[in-house]
Amino acid sequence: MIICALLYLFYHNNPDYTSTFFSLDTIVSMRMSDDCIKQTKDKISKYNDLYDIYSENSQIHKLNLQKELLCSDELTDIINKTKALNEVYGNKTDISSGNLNILWHNTSESKILPDDNDISEALQNISYKNISVSANNITLKNGISIDLGSVAKGYILDELLPIYQEKNMDYSIVSMGSSTLLYSNDKNHTFNVAVKSSSDSIIGTVRTKSCFVSTSGDYERYTEINNIKYHHIIDLKTGFPANSGLSSVTVFSDNGLQTDFLSTSIFIDGKENIEKHLSADNYKIIALDTYGNIFKSESLDFQKIN
Repeated sequence: MIICALLYLFYHNNPDYTSTFFSLDTIVSMRMSDDCIKQTKDKISKYNDLYDIYSENSQIHKLNLQKELLCSDELTDIINKTKALNEVYGNKTDISSGNLNILWHNTSESKILPDDNDISEALQNISYKNISVSANNITLKNGISIDLGSVAKGYILDELLPIYQEKNMDYSIVSMGSSTLLYSNDKNHTFNVAVKSSSDSIIGTVRTKSCFVSTSGDYERYTEINNIKYHHIIDLKTGFPANSGLSSVTVFSDNGLQTDFLSTSIFIDGKENIEKHLSADNYKIIALDTYGNIFKSESLDFQKIN
């Protein structure tokens, strides 16, 4: 799917050009003026080349292998900004979980569950505090590896926004699967975002002005083994897919990295802790539990479809 998890986008006055391509393990969809299509594509591809942990030529692969590396500004910046979010929101989302994520990535290909001992070992040293940054020199301590999968799309969308603002474009939509940028130079322009259940039915729409939107759900990416579905959102306490009572979480804010980070974090934090997120002053959420119940920020302009 072009827009993963809960989101389909509806809009009026379509831009002149659309384009799709595959990058960062998802289909990227763009709607914008023609003069920005190539620039957008090139920028996303550049980040993919830096952040793909499974590519031997990527910078992050080299860092994970060597454990110390003089890194580019782009890699250093996303690490610093993610660590700053950890300081505010905790470590339910933690990019130092690369070793654990690789185990589950291998499972999706082999259809064999990770060994319990391997999971226990991978869990031992997960902590963003084991990532040391001095200028552009990054050191990974205690054998950890980095995986930016939980934050990279949101960060890249943040980096794309200034391009469209500088060109004063009417509006642009960039969907990177689970994370989307909705931009208009008209401050009064609104977008309608359809909220979907895991059964593919639309349960309602959110009307929003320019923002970033990210969704984490348990039904879009999963591996089925012995008739049991193992989704891709891993609880860093147990080492297994999160059993949080939630089916999906969508976050709206004016920062892409934040929405990407928080959608995963809130999903793992679970239904029992959802109330504290409904009253946040710098982001809004809509979430569904496994029974189809809806939880939403009071200030979110959501229209339920009966």
